[in-house]
Amino acid sequence: MELTSKDGNMVVDFYPVKDWDNNIINNRILKVLSFRGDTQKKMLISRDEFYYQVREYIKECKYKVTNEFMPAQFISKEVILW
Repeated sequence: MELTSKDGNMVVDFYPVKDWDNNIINNRILKVLSFRGDTQKKMLISRDEFYYQVREYIKECKYKVTNEFMPAQFISKEVILW
């Protein structure tokens, strides 16, 4: 899912994650922050945090949903276990 700020400079992407065996990791979401097309930060968040952040970005920060496509991204198991 892609959320974009009112001025279009900041974009937040959220993706489900999967391991190298193509198993979806249900309790984690990859969040990617970009400013003017340059990736600034990547982080794993919980599914609950994802729902909360999407609501806050839309309701409080007035971001718009610009794409609902959420392809799963590969992530190593070492990162998931933190």
